[in-house]
Amino acid sequence: MFAGKKGNVFTLIGLYILTIPFFNGLNVTAYDNSQILGHFAESTTVFTYSIYIPIFAMLAFMPLGLKLGKQIPVRTMILSASFLSIIFNTASLFADTIEWFTFWRSLLAIVSVIGIFASMVPILLKYNPAFNMALLYGILQFIQKGSQHVYQYFGAHFTSFYNWTFGIYFLNLNFLVCIILTWYFYKADVAPMKTKFEFDWRGWIIMILFFAVILFLSVEGQSRNWFNDPKIALAVALLFIILAVYLIHARFTQYPIIDPEVYKYKNVCIGAFMMFYIGVMNGTGSVVTGYMTNILGFDSVYTSTTHLALLIGLCISIPLSTYLLYKRVYLATIWIMGFACYGLYHNILFFRFYPGIDSSDFFLPLIFKGLGMGFLFPISLLYISEGVPPKLSASRMMSGIIAQAIFASLLGNAILGTFISNLNVQHKTGLSQQLTELNQLAQKQLANTKRNYLFMGLSEAEAQKKAEKSLSNKTAQASMLLAYKDIYLVMSVVCFLPIFIILLFKLWRRPLGRVALEPIPI
Repeated sequence: MFAGKKGNVFTLIGLYILTIPFFNGLNVTAYDNSQILGHFAESTTVFTYSIYIPIFAMLAFMPLGLKLGKQIPVRTMILSASFLSIIFNTASLFADTIEWFTFWRSLLAIVSVIGIFASMVPILLKYNPAFNMALLYGILQFIQKGSQHVYQYFGAHFTSFYNWTFGIYFLNLNFLVCIILTWYFYKADVAPMKTKFEFDWRGWIIMILFFAVILFLSVEGQSRNWFNDPKIALAVALLFIILAVYLIHARFTQYPIIDPEVYKYKNVCIGAFMMFYIGVMNGTGSVVTGYMTNILGFDSVYTSTTHLALLIGLCISIPLSTYLLYKRVYLATIWIMGFACYGLYHNILFFRFYPGIDSSDFFLPLIFKGLGMGFLFPISLLYISEGVPPKLSASRMMSGIIAQAIFASLLGNAILGTFISNLNVQHKTGLSQQLTELNQLAQKQLANTKRNYLFMGLSEAEAQKKAEKSLSNKTAQASMLLAYKDIYLVMSVVCFLPIFIILLFKLWRRPLGRVALEPIPI
């Protein structure tokens, strides 16, 4: 089926390269948002929907993509996914409305899922069980996480060189490389993992409805001030109703997408919670990029250097954690290393959020964040998979994805944004109350600013108004700085707390147990 001898390093590298464009179909244009928003001239809420819908489409299509990735011959599947990706990606260039742009991007995301599963099947068949599962998961995470930051880094530069369309042309070139590699590496067109096609269509529709409600909450929760809006309360109630309907459905379905039986395994419940926990810790990275862009005024190219810092951390921690897991080190050792790195990341930034913060102040803590990602992501995927039989592997995969990507990353970011806004208002109110005649420093600064405007030829009233506005803007920046410091102080505690729990209760003082091969290790 494959070119090259079994164990050939060149073949292994080629098979992994095939997966990279499918993993990064949405990453290469991650820094084009402002240009695309200006191109379509839509509201921020509508544009946020256009960003989130393709992500939810990708996540929702994973169960079906896993099935299709096994049913159709691998060569046909990868070639079809590559050609369709080029078509859908190119079609987004000619979209004249944000709705059509979102439609084509969603199709690209869906096809990317099929490409991921299809391109991973040969690696599983050719190099397992010869590969230890820790090695397979470690290599996959290195490819996935590393390529994500490389694509986003170069995507920002492509945008600055030309405009947002350049990233789409670059992605098409990637899929052309996929086509060439497929023609070289796949000599036979077979479906080696093909089984009888059985899919829970009703459960899938229920899951899509559940994701649609989460999408609404993620996009509009903050703007509607959450439970102060009756539609938000109704949406939350609808979530519980949908969940109850699904549990009834699963009770009378032989092969549900998420089988409740999977939660009888303790490591699945704990692992899903840990993946949620990691997603929450990882989500504060948006605070850094938002501060660099909105407060400090850095452009996208300058901000993209954060991905280099994360990449350095990943290049150190993923190979190290993979080696330790392969050598059967205690799980507690890697958990502690990962949480400690995330804790240092938040703790260092807490002390560095001060007036006059420079771009160089972000680089070291972001390296620690990359280290934390590299230690925690592979072990979380392996731990939640430990001892789970193959028939329930799809259920534990979706459990981890929903916990980390849906609840922690997407919905969690919306909730985090609300907390920051509320803290910002509190600090701004407190600082504004100090701008009285008794505060001589503020009065002196107001007088100096007013004097400058008077020298510029403004009238007394105009100079007073502009001076007060200038002082108010400085107060707003200071309040945002304090809000970020509060968030990072709390997150420091959140990151270090599991270390004390692990040490106190002597948890995970054992190596990794058996991990099944299915589904594709994502």
